[in-house]
Amino acid sequence: MRDTRPYTYLGAVQGMCRQCRQIVPSRIVAEGTVVYQERLCPTCGTARARIADSLKWYMERIATPVSCRPFQSECGPVRDGCPHDCGPCAFHANACHLPVFSITNACNMACPICFTYNRANPKYFMSRDELRQLLDNVIRRCGPLDLINITGGEPTLHPNLVELLDECRRPEIGRITLNSNGLRMAKDADLCRMLADRDVYVILSFDTFEPARSELIHGRDVVSEKLRALDNLQRHDIGVTLLNVMIRGVNDDEIGRVIELAKRHPVVRSITVQTMAFTGQGGGRFVTGEHMPLDGAAGAIETATNGEMRSDHFVAHPGAHPLCYSIAYYFRGHDRLRSFTDFLTPAELRQMLEGGYLLQPADRNADLFKTALDRLWAGGGDDELLRRIRGLIDALYPPGKPIDRFTRQRLAEAQILTVYIHSHMDEDTLDLGRLMACPDQVPDPDGRLIPACAYNLFYRMKDPRFYDLPAKEA
Repeated sequence: MRDTRPYTYLGAVQGMCRQCRQIVPSRIVAEGTVVYQERLCPTCGTARARIADSLKWYMERIATPVSCRPFQSECGPVRDGCPHDCGPCAFHANACHLPVFSITNACNMACPICFTYNRANPKYFMSRDELRQLLDNVIRRCGPLDLINITGGEPTLHPNLVELLDECRRPEIGRITLNSNGLRMAKDADLCRMLADRDVYVILSFDTFEPARSELIHGRDVVSEKLRALDNLQRHDIGVTLLNVMIRGVNDDEIGRVIELAKRHPVVRSITVQTMAFTGQGGGRFVTGEHMPLDGAAGAIETATNGEMRSDHFVAHPGAHPLCYSIAYYFRGHDRLRSFTDFLTPAELRQMLEGGYLLQPADRNADLFKTALDRLWAGGGDDELLRRIRGLIDALYPPGKPIDRFTRQRLAEAQILTVYIHSHMDEDTLDLGRLMACPDQVPDPDGRLIPACAYNLFYRMKDPRFYDLPAKEA
C-alpha cells in the first residue's frame, strides 16, 4: 500500500508568486491543525503561507457567506481579468464600505513594517480640489458612508490638512478617521484642538510598549511619544482607535497590555488588530516568523486577557470575505467587559452589521435588542448585563424621538469597546476570491475605486503620486 501525503487537500484558489509577481494557481492544504495556502508557479516553484491556525475554525469560517452591497453606478468592463481591471470591474462583488484617501507621501518615520510604497521625493500633497472630486465620485457611486479614512504617508504633515478635513465634512459621511503615528499629536496641542473641533477620529498606531521592539518595528523607540499622543487625545476628547500590527513571535504577547491601555482611556472607542502583511516598501523586507491569521490573533487576545475576550466572541464581518475581518463587541464597565455574544447570537450580530462598516443600530434592528433582552431575562440573566442592554436600548431608541443612523452609531460607541481583527493580503496570501469581495477601496484620480489589497500589491507602485517607477525600474 502506498503512503498518503502528509496533508489534507481542501481546495484551490488563484494566488500570486512573490518572485515573479504573476497570478498563479494555489492550493489550500491542512497539515495537522494548521491550514496553508501553497502557490505553484511554473517559473519559480512552490511556496506556502499560513492562513489559519485551526482547521476547524477555517472550515467553519470559509463556509460563512458574504452579504455584498451593490454599487449605485456601473462598474468597469472585464478585459484582462482580476486583479488587472480594478476600478472595480463588473466582476467585483462588493461596493465600497470604507474609502481610503492617501493625501500625501510625506512621512516622518521609515518603519521596517510599512506595507505601502512612498517615494521620498518629490513630496506629494493632495489639493482640496482633487479631494473634492474624489469625494464626489465616491458618494455618487456608493451613497452615504459610515466613515472615510484619511491616511498617507503621515497625513498630519500635510500643510493644508485643515482644508482637506473641512472638505470631508459632508452629510453623506458619518465619520472622518485619520491614520497617524502620533508623533505630532504628542507635542502639538493646536493640532489636537483642530481635530477635536472637527470631530475627527484618530487611528493611532500602537504596536509595542518595549523600546527594543519599537526599534525593530519602527526603526526607533517611539513608545513614550505614542503614549503622550494618546494622553493628549484623551485630554481633547478625541475618539481613538488603537491600531496594533500583530507580528507572530515579535509583539503578539503584548496585546493584553494594549487592551488594558484602551480600557484606561475612555476616548478609545475601538482596537484594530492588523495582522502583519509582508509587502510594500518596508514590509516586504521585514523578516520574522510565519503569518498571523485571524484565528491566531483571536487566540492571542484570549490568552492575553485570561479569557475575558474569547476567540468565540469574534464573528466574521458580513460585508467582507470571512478570512479578512473578525469583529467583537463588548459593553464597557468598571469591573469587566461583557461580550455581545452573551445575549446575541452570531447570526444576529452579523445582521446588525449588514449594509456598512460599523454596527447598524437602525430602527429595523430595535426588535433584535428587545428580543435578546426578553430572552436573557426569561433565562435568568444577571442584573448587570440586563441593565447595560436596557440602557443601550433607551439611548438608541428613545420613544417618539427619531435619530439618524450616524447619531445612533455615536451613542452606541460611548458604551461599547469594539475589537476588529483585519488581515491584509500580501504576495504569499493573495486570494482573488477574497479580493473580489473587498469593501475597503482606494479612490484614484481616474475615478476608479481599487480594492485596498489590490492597490497595495499592484497599483500603488504605478501611481506617480507615491512611486517613482522609472527610477525603480532603472
